Amino acid sequence: MARSTRLITASYILSFVAANAPKRLCTDTIARWVKTHPTRVRHLVSQLVKAGILKSYRGASGGLALARKPSEITLKQVYDAVQDSPLIAEGIDNPFSGWQDHCKVHGVFNELFADLEDKIRVELEQVTLDRMFVPFDRDYAAEEQRESARLSK
Repeated sequence: MARSTRLITASYILSFVAANAPKRLCTDTIARWVKTHPTRVRHLVSQLVKAGILKSYRGASGGLALARKPSEITLKQVYDAVQDSPLIAEGIDNPFSGWQDHCKVHGVFNELFADLEDKIRVELEQVTLDRMFVPFDRDYAAEEQRESARLSK
């Protein structure tokens, strides 16, 4: 089973938005900087907006910004907003017929993974977004947009 990168990608998106605050960013700019396909960024952003982590503004001065202070956003909130599978996703089946009553591998691993998932969620609650970025001292996103406009003329 492929490992999900949704939590990590959403964390990169949020750290980039936070590092550029108070500027509002469009998803195409975020996608270029986070090096992720714009459709994936839009999908994750929509989930983060729905969860009240990002705020979306319409119009000429629109874009995305954090809905709350970075110190008020935990990784558990991000996880709950975007993660569609457990972080420890391992398919465990009992492939043997005739001795299921004697093999406890499936139950032991399911219980172990559930316990680990619970512990991960507790740890994610302790990490806030403000630990995951350093504000830009220059407006790189605006510089990139100006350069892109200049080149398209």
